[in-house]
Amino acid sequence: MLDLLTMLGNILTIVISVGSLAYWLGRKFARIDERFKLIDERFKMVDERFSRIDERFKLIDERIDSIIRATTSQMEFFTEFLGFRKVIEERDVTFIVSQLHRISSVHLANPLTKEEAKRLDELLDKKELTLEEADELREIARRLVREHGHEDETVWKLLIYASIMRGIAMRKLGEKAEK
Repeated sequence: MLDLLTMLGNILTIVISVGSLAYWLGRKFARIDERFKLIDERFKMVDERFSRIDERFKLIDERIDSIIRATTSQMEFFTEFLGFRKVIEERDVTFIVSQLHRISSVHLANPLTKEEAKRLDELLDKKELTLEEADELREIARRLVREHGHEDETVWKLLIYASIMRGIAMRKLGEKAEK
């Protein structure tokens, strides 16, 4: 009987120790769970902040795009006006065309299809452009500025030239209408 009581005492001691350990571990795991909940809440707050920052970046991108469009439009207007008012002479246009021919084969050929590159060369080779041709040239230049203006300054030169030629074409149309 003594052996039975000793065995029961040992078993009871083990059960109490296991129970105490389980209770202690349960409390530790509960604290860990609470900490994870706090960490999850903090991550949610960080995610919300990043979302707000992303929205701000989108607004900044839109504003920058708006500034680029306005600047491009103003530049087109002034260069077109210079051509229209005869401020830019034939020798100026010849210089600009020679510069564009020099760089167009290297820089402008990559973003253009073969047909577009050929048409661009045809338009650059002409001494005079009709208003429709000047508009076509300017549309090619505008597309290049939109797609590659941030990485290649050459396309801006093409846009300036196209705007000048459009102004000259408008001036010549006005002169024909007066006659």
